[in-house]
Amino acid sequence: MLKISTPASVLLAGLFFLSAGCGDSSKPATVPATGSVTYKKTKPAAGALIVFHPTDPALEKKIGGKPFATVKEDGTYVLTSYAEGDGAPEGEYGVTVQWQAKAKEGKLSLGSEGASGASMINQAKYGNPALPFQKVTVKKGDKNEFTFDVD
Repeated sequence: MLKISTPASVLLAGLFFLSAGCGDSSKPATVPATGSVTYKKTKPAAGALIVFHPTDPALEKKIGGKPFATVKEDGTYVLTSYAEGDGAPEGEYGVTVQWQAKAKEGKLSLGSEGASGASMINQAKYGNPALPFQKVTVKKGDKNEFTFDVD
């Protein structure tokens, strides 16, 4: 029978964990993806949440979620998948936008997203992941700048 000393067993255990892949390198690489969201082609949709829903369920599983961004004061956004502003993996996405007014003190509504004010846009039209209002493709080497207008 082979007898392994304590330092050797620690080394073997360390090698096992390294080979098992403690870090998840299987996640798809991202490419920069940006754009803007305006309201009625004139007003930046500041504070809106834009979500890119992978049309391929396998891609969503590999990503571990959905690329998203909050629209800035100037109407622009930068998608995040794993780390802030890293973009999105290559693929086809259905796009949704949710834009809630800031809740006024004493007039909170507790919906599925938490405390918020009234919806600024038609959520049935823009916020339904099962029926996204637009589809886009993120591709390495392309500009990947997506502009949307909501009403």
